[in-house]
Amino acid sequence: MRCIKHSGSTKVRCYRNMPSRPDFQDRGFSLLELIIVVVIILILAAISVPAINRAISTGRVRSAAVEYSNLLQTARSRAISDDRFYSVYVQPAAGNNPPIAYVDIYPQVPNGISGLGAPPTGHYNAGPPADPLTMMSSEVPLQPVAAAPDVAALNAAFCATCVPALILNSAPTWGPDGMPCLSKLSIDGTGTVCNSSGGPIAYATYFQSTVSGQWSAVTVSPAGRVKAWLYVASSRQWSPL
Repeated sequence: MRCIKHSGSTKVRCYRNMPSRPDFQDRGFSLLELIIVVVIILILAAISVPAINRAISTGRVRSAAVEYSNLLQTARSRAISDDRFYSVYVQPAAGNNPPIAYVDIYPQVPNGISGLGAPPTGHYNAGPPADPLTMMSSEVPLQPVAAAPDVAALNAAFCATCVPALILNSAPTWGPDGMPCLSKLSIDGTGTVCNSSGGPIAYATYFQSTVSGQWSAVTVSPAGRVKAWLYVASSRQWSPL
């Protein structure tokens, strides 16, 4: 303790001496400690980054199937309300334009034909009026049925009574009765018709991530039910979304 008498005053003030801090409290991290922290951070990053990337990829694969299935529902609704048949096509990316899926509606010809046809000879009509569309991810392109995994399992899940020949891997088409159909020439050869009187038809469309290799699919049953699916590789099954 130390005491101080201030000038001009009779009072004496005493102060308790505070112990000095130990040396170890004043120093920072050592180089070794910093290296250990950095190594731990790198290990955690190496573990978490692949998991994050896979989660992002899964989200895109799921989104591709869900958005495409929503567009099929739009096509079905328009086919019924317009009393026409409409197909849904995927137009590949071109330059800065991303790939799109669209309902081939315009122009509408009096003989029943609608739209401009399938790419690459046909294309999306920007209008006005414009074809309904949804943006697709270039990381999740369409794939042929021959490349898809466990096709038989998916067929059994959405259409157990269908023979393989009824399940098409082409552009889904809806008739004016709201049922999937396959277009063909009219009897007189002057136009094209497409309705359920041509027999039951089902569709299966497959998508695969170019990043993770994951698969999703969209199916249309002969009754017109649309469903999106995600492939679970561990169980080799298709799970509905």
